[in-house]
Amino acid sequence: MKITRTMTIETNEIQIGDRIEVGHYTATCQKLVGEGLALFLLDQYLDKPVQMNRKNTNAGGYDGSDLRKELNTGKILDEFAPLELVPFENGDLLRPPFYGELFGHDDWYNSGAVETDDCEQWPLMKERANRIAERKGESYEWGWLQNIRQGSAASFCSVTYSGLADVWNASTSIGVRPAFLIKLS
Repeated sequence: MKITRTMTIETNEIQIGDRIEVGHYTATCQKLVGEGLALFLLDQYLDKPVQMNRKNTNAGGYDGSDLRKELNTGKILDEFAPLELVPFENGDLLRPPFYGELFGHDDWYNSGAVETDDCEQWPLMKERANRIAERKGESYEWGWLQNIRQGSAASFCSVTYSGLADVWNASTSIGVRPAFLIKLS
């Protein structure tokens, strides 16, 4: 009989698949980045669904979105306070994943339907089950991705409650699973 056990250990050597506690959430290491950085993604959606933009538009993309401002100020960042977050290249401490990080550059991406990114699919996201998330105590739900839906004035890409790619209008409130970087000791 094969048995898999989960153990808690103290270590400074993080590996892909390692899980940490972040406030009342958990997060899993998705990628080791450059020298001494690890990229994590929350395993659950934040406590409340949010809109990408209050107005139903994707003008300005994720960089100009209301969600970006909300993720990088105030209450949400307080949950991450015990961690020393390292900013991404654009200065953000938290961000939704890119399409390529969850789905790779698949047929839909290559058709031109998705705003381009130069991201590789995270190893754990090759399994659809790892793209599925829930808000604590609730059923599985949809979540935002950074990429806009090309040819639409209002849609952003999303991941469905079943781990597939789709889109939602920017003013719809759905889940957010922020990614973040931490420095390895």
